[in-house]
Amino acid sequence: MSNELLPIGVRRDGSYYTRVEWASHSEAEPLFWVNNVIDDDTGRSGGTWANHTNGPADCVLSFFGEEQVVSRVRYYINVGLPISQMEEAVSHIRLYISTTDEPRNLKSLNDKIDSVPWTLIADFHTEMEMKWQEYVLPEPVKAKYVRVELVKNFGPKPENSWTELSEIKFY
Repeated sequence: MSNELLPIGVRRDGSYYTRVEWASHSEAEPLFWVNNVIDDDTGRSGGTWANHTNGPADCVLSFFGEEQVVSRVRYYINVGLPISQMEEAVSHIRLYISTTDEPRNLKSLNDKIDSVPWTLIADFHTEMEMKWQEYVLPEPVKAKYVRVELVKNFGPKPENSWTELSEIKFY
């Protein structure tokens, strides 16, 4: 165990602690619950943020009210239950940021994600493999909130009606 002191809000792996503020899609079943996107569970039978849509699905994360400099993102592709198919994994992700407190206005499923101004910072495709993957931003950005948009999955529509991601971390 290391005695190294870390800045407040930073995990031992160097990523920032984040909190789920709002999501456009979630399920009552804990294996599909949106909070799993921040909980360090990359196991096959749990820990996935599964959305009952081919996409898009949005999740808004914060740094507990702090502004952080983000330069890269790591994410783990997973599809949850053993009956899930890898084609349901997210294939295309967009990341947006906000440096204002306007995302606090998102409170219910009736709220519209685009009612808040966002700045697009990344638009990338994933590999269809259950492993840690990384995207480095062209330049570091300051953010109070990050919007994670799961644009679509790997499968043909409508046969694969879920879009899934296990975990996402910001550095």
